[in-house]
Parts: sequence; C-alpha cells; structure tokens
Amino acid sequence: MMVRSTVFTALRRTFSSCSRYFSFRKGMASDHLGRTAENTRLEVISLATVIGIRDESKTVKSLSLKVQDERLTFKSGQWVDMFIPGLETVGGFSMCSSPIKLKQEQVLDLAVKYSKHPPAYWVHTKCKEGDTVDIRVGGDFYFDPMYNNKDVDLLLIAGGVGINPLYSIVNEIVDINKGDYSNHNKFSGRVTLLYSAQTKKELIFQEQLSDIQENNENIRCQFHVTREDNLPIEITKIPIVGKRIDEDVLVQCFDWLRKSNTLVYICGPFTMLEDMENTLIKIGINETNIKYEKWW
Repeated sequence: MMVRSTVFTALRRTFSSCSRYFSFRKGMASDHLGRTAENTRLEVISLATVIGIRDESKTVKSLSLKVQDERLTFKSGQWVDMFIPGLETVGGFSMCSSPIKLKQEQVLDLAVKYSKHPPAYWVHTKCKEGDTVDIRVGGDFYFDPMYNNKDVDLLLIAGGVGINPLYSIVNEIVDINKGDYSNHNKFSGRVTLLYSAQTKKELIFQEQLSDIQENNENIRCQFHVTREDNLPIEITKIPIVGKRIDEDVLVQCFDWLRKSNTLVYICGPFTMLEDMENTLIKIGINETNIKYEKWW
C-alpha cells in the first residue's frame, strides 16, 4: 500500500500542475484545479480509504475516509482535492467533520451533492466501502480557534451544500468545548448558524445540529427554506422559517451577537454570497470581518 501511495503521490503532483496550467490555457473555468489554482495547498497527499457511506438526503451522500498519512491535517472550512483512480477529473469537496476528529481518529468526513460532474457522480454511483482515493488539503477559507478565539462571535451563513465547511467549524467548537482536547482553550464566543435550502428535506444534519444547539448554550441555529409552503411548526428543536435569509433576519442575529466583535463566514451559491455581503455591509458589518470563498 505504501508503494501505491508513493507512486500515486508522484503522479498526482505532476497531474495537478499540468491541470492547473491547461485549465487556464483552455479557459476551463469549471475545473476545480483551475478555479483553485491560487489557493493555499498542503504539500502532503495521502492515501485514504472509504470506511463509511451514508445518505444525508436524496441528493447528498456523506463519506467517511480513513487517512493514512498522519501529516495530513486541515482547518475547519477547508476542502480536499480528491484524486480518484480511473478519473482524470479531480474532485473538490469540503470537510464537514472537525479537524480534531482527524487528529484523534485519522478520519475525516465529506458530504457530496449529486451531479454529473465525474467525481461527484462517482461518489453517488460507484463508491463503496474499501475503495481508496488520494487526497490533499487546500483552501484559505477557514476558522482556526487556536488563533481566532480571542473574544469573537461567529455568524455562519450556509446555502445548500455550503453547510459543509460551516458545519466543520461548528463541530470543532463543540469538540473544543467538551474540554477533552488539551491543545485548545474553550471557545468563549457566541455562534449563530443560519442555514438555507430550497426544501426542508434538503436541510442535511438537522438532527445533529439540533443536538448541538441543545447541548451548547453558546450555539444557536436557524433553518430557512425558500421553495416550500405548509411548513410544520417544528420538525426538530430548531425553528424552520419559510423565507430566504434577508436583512431582517441578519439584523435580528445581532440582538445576541456583538456586531463589532463578530466574524461572518458565508458559503453557498455565488448570488447568495454577493447578496449576503452587501446586506451585511449595509447593516454595519466591517467588510474585513466577512469571509467567503468563490471557487465553485
């Protein structure tokens, strides 16, 4: 297995460099490596084994990967390049698990939405437990409690499968606050997660987020759906609001969060990113405190 990993590492490094070059030469704006060519990447490429597959919704599957190389680490909010044997196209998928889980168990979790894009299609139609892939961490959109936990609050705004990196941030804060991970001080700030999808069935991680809110007094969550009427009063202990995240919703967040001490992380469709940023600036959030990544 070590020989295979070493060979794949060499091949993938060569392939990655070529892919970035040719994607720009040919104008392949939809290619993951081309879109993220300027992003920071970890040098380590590790073999990883699929140890779990789960349907999170009709359109989203989650994967648990056992990572071989202990040098591979990530910060909550980052993604992996996924090199799949037999596919020339490289996938780009955000982690939804905590970095602490990787450190303690050598396992990371991804959630992948169905599409005809070859890597996502492979996950949904061919991937099975025992399959192996090579992964490399990348991304400049992340929250690191080790350095960013000095008296800050967090507003996390997710659209669709954009919940993944923000759920990773929430999971890390939960792990830190359990008090069983000595490398971090507890996160003392407040966290509000606003999560929007078209229908309630597309709101993944509902039960997990409900449990997190119930057991962590500094974390609040609110769900939004934009294309569904006749919502039940309550599906989980988290309210579900039948409208998009708008200015009124954002303003209300700062009845609890401290506006001058809040970092905002947004992940979702491009139009949502622009709309949220413009609205946040309008209501008085410093532009430098608004974080997002445009690579999909």
